[in-house]
Amino acid sequence: MVKPNIALIVDESIQPHLLAIKHNKEALIILKDIELNNQKEQINSLNRKLDKIEARVEEQKQYSRRTSLRFHNVPAPTDDKGDIIKPTDTDSLILGICRKHLKLKLDTRDIGRSHPIGEIKDGKISIIVRFLSYRQRQLVFSNKRKLKGNINKTFIAENLTKHRYNLLHRLNTLREKGQINSFWTHDGSILIKQSENSRPKVVISRQDIYKLGGEVLKGDDQKED
Repeated sequence: MVKPNIALIVDESIQPHLLAIKHNKEALIILKDIELNNQKEQINSLNRKLDKIEARVEEQKQYSRRTSLRFHNVPAPTDDKGDIIKPTDTDSLILGICRKHLKLKLDTRDIGRSHPIGEIKDGKISIIVRFLSYRQRQLVFSNKRKLKGNINKTFIAENLTKHRYNLLHRLNTLREKGQINSFWTHDGSILIKQSENSRPKVVISRQDIYKLGGEVLKGDDQKED
């Protein structure tokens, strides 16, 4: 008879403490959730700031290339035996193209520096050239259409960052699939038209590619480049 009474007394004594523990546990869970949400928001805020910084760095990288162009499929000079002459006088090759095909009167004073990039393939090389001014660079680039149909398939392209070349590669895939109509570059910016009569849109990140129907590739992290 004594045991039940003792158990009741003990239960009555412990019950308030158990309730307090329960309430404290619930409060701790709420505080933990609040803290986790705060940390997530801080991380998201830092990621947004990082994205903006990376975007500014990317723009600066591209801006530093605004006076340069790339000449592709340029025939490499050879000697009497047909061997490629090394080192290659890339300045002369660039000026030869500008004078003969683009009908521009340029000389070495218009070029800051030029050099080959990549390997020689089928007797042709690619050359990157930095002009002394943006005006000279733009004069050459605006006349690049005159190279259309040349026997060597030489062409001129803007000197883009690795990030932008990656976007162009993905856009080319979308064009081949018929998901966009066309794309091109202008002063380092990438523009696309989804249909022949649509207005041009600027593409700056992988997120823009995804919105156009591009696939998420291996290595993509689903965040802004």
